[in-house]
Amino acid sequence: MNWRRLALWRPRAWLAARQGWRHLAVVFAAGAVSATAMAPLHFWPALAVGLCVLVWSLDGARRHPKRTLAGFLRGFVFGFGYFLAGTYWIAFAFLTRGEGYGFMVPVAVPAFAAMLAVFWGMAGVLQAWIAPRLPWRVLVLAAVLTVTEWLRGHLFGGLPWNLPGYAWPAGGAMSQAAAWFGIYGLSFLTVFTLASPAAAIGRPLRLSSLAPVIAGAVIGLIVLCGGALRLSGADAGYQPDIRLRLVHADIPQRAKWAPGGAAMTRDRYLELTAEPGLADVTHVIWPEGALPVFMLEDDATLALIGQQLRAGQTLVAGINRRADNGNGEYAYYNALVGLRFPNGSPRVESLYDKVRLTPFSEIVPLTGLLRAVGLDEFARYQFTPGPGATTLDLPGAPPVMPLICYEAIFPGFVRAAADRPAWLLNISNDAWFGVTAGPRQHFNQARYRTIETGVPMIRSAARGVSGVVDAHGRTRVESPPGEEGVRDVNLPRPVGVPLYGWWGDVPVWIVVLTILAGVLILRRRAVARLLSMRT
Repeated sequence: MNWRRLALWRPRAWLAARQGWRHLAVVFAAGAVSATAMAPLHFWPALAVGLCVLVWSLDGARRHPKRTLAGFLRGFVFGFGYFLAGTYWIAFAFLTRGEGYGFMVPVAVPAFAAMLAVFWGMAGVLQAWIAPRLPWRVLVLAAVLTVTEWLRGHLFGGLPWNLPGYAWPAGGAMSQAAAWFGIYGLSFLTVFTLASPAAAIGRPLRLSSLAPVIAGAVIGLIVLCGGALRLSGADAGYQPDIRLRLVHADIPQRAKWAPGGAAMTRDRYLELTAEPGLADVTHVIWPEGALPVFMLEDDATLALIGQQLRAGQTLVAGINRRADNGNGEYAYYNALVGLRFPNGSPRVESLYDKVRLTPFSEIVPLTGLLRAVGLDEFARYQFTPGPGATTLDLPGAPPVMPLICYEAIFPGFVRAAADRPAWLLNISNDAWFGVTAGPRQHFNQARYRTIETGVPMIRSAARGVSGVVDAHGRTRVESPPGEEGVRDVNLPRPVGVPLYGWWGDVPVWIVVLTILAGVLILRRRAVARLLSMRT
C-alpha cells in the first residue's frame, strides 16, 4: 500500500514543489499530449492526464513567492504546448501560399500558439490566487478556464478553436450536452470531470478527497445517459422536393492560383457539376472561393454555367466579389451567391457577404499603424465585412443561414440571426491546410452548431470535409479530404429549439460566477479569522 501511494504521490509532489525548466518542460509536454483529445483522434484520456498535471503545477504556483508570475507562466506553457500541437497545420497555409512564405513558419506558428496560450496563462493566475487548498480546487479551475476560454472566443474578434468541450466527437452522446448548455457549458463540465482525479491522487483516501471524483463521475454519467436518451429514435426525416448536389473538387491551392489555374479550376467544377443525375437536382453547391476569379464579372464562365443548369435550378457558390465604392477604389468581399439562369442568363437571387473575417488572411489588424510606419502594402488588400448574420431566402429551399469558413465555430454568431433558419449552409476553403488535422477539427466544431440550434447543416469544403449533418450533429453523408466527385443528398429537417437556443450561455455564467463568488467569500472569511487570531 505504501509503494502504491508513493507512486501516486510523487508526480503530484514533484510538480507542486519543483521550479525551473524541467518543471516547465513537463507542463509543456502535458499540454502537447492533451491536444490529441481534439479531432481527429479524440483521445480524451490524454486531456484528463494533462489537466491533472496542470492542477498540480498550479498548486505549486499558489505557494510561490511570485504567485502571479508563476501562475501565468505555468498556465501559459501548458497552453502553448496544447495549441502548438493542436494547430501545427497552420504551417501549411504558408507553404501552400506559394514561394517566399515558408520562411515565416518558424515564427508565425509559435506566435499563433503563444497568442492563444495567453488566455490559459490568465486562467493560471486566477487559479493561483483564488483556488483553495481543498480538493474542490478542480471546480475552480473549471470555472476560471471557462471564463478565459469565453474571453478567447470573443476578444479581438475571437478565436474559440479547440475548446476543451470539443474533445467529444459531435453527434455522440456526450456532445448532446451542447443542446442544453452550449460548447462553453460542455467545456466547463469537461474540465471538471477530467481534472477531478487530481483532487484525490496523492492524498489519503477520504471522502473529502474523493468527493470531486465521485461528483465528476456522476455528472459524466448523467450527461452520457441524457445524451443517449436524446439520440434514441431521433430522426426528423428530410425536406420534400429538395435535392442538393455537393461538388467536391480535389484541387490543390497552388494549382488553382498557378498560371492557367483559373481555366483548369472552372473546367473541373463544370465537369463535376454535369455528372449524371443533374436533372434531378434542385440546387448545386460549390465551396468557398471555388473559382479564382471575380465570377459575377466573368461573362464567359457565367455563360458556361448557364448552359448546364435548367431555369429552375439554383447554383449556390462561394465567390470573391468587388464593388466600386465611388471614389475610384474597390471594396472586396468574401461572399456566397445564389444564382439562377432563366433563359440561360444569370440572375442573382441571394447574396451574403462574410461578416467574421479571418485575421491576417482576409483582414489585417492595426492597418492604421501599418500605414503610419510605411507598410502600406500589407494594409492594402483586405476584405470588407458584411452587415451581419442573416437568414437568406434561396429559391426553392427553406430559409437558410449561410456560414462562410470559420464563422461556423462561433456559437454566438449562429444564434445572432433574427429569424431561425431551417438549415445551415457552411462553405469553406480548407485547401490551405492540406490533409492534416485542421480540416477535421473545423468539421467537428462546425457540427456542434447543429446540436446547439437543432438545425441541420450542409457543408461544402474545398479539400476539406463536405457532407450532411443532421440536427443532432450526426454525419449522414461525408466526402473526406482528398476525395473528388459529387454527392447528391437530401436536406434533413430541423428539430425543436433546444434549451441552449432559448437561454444561451446565461446558465453557464450563473454557475461560474456563483463558484467564483463563493470562493472569494470563503477566502475573505478565512483571512478575517486569521487576522482576528493574531490580534
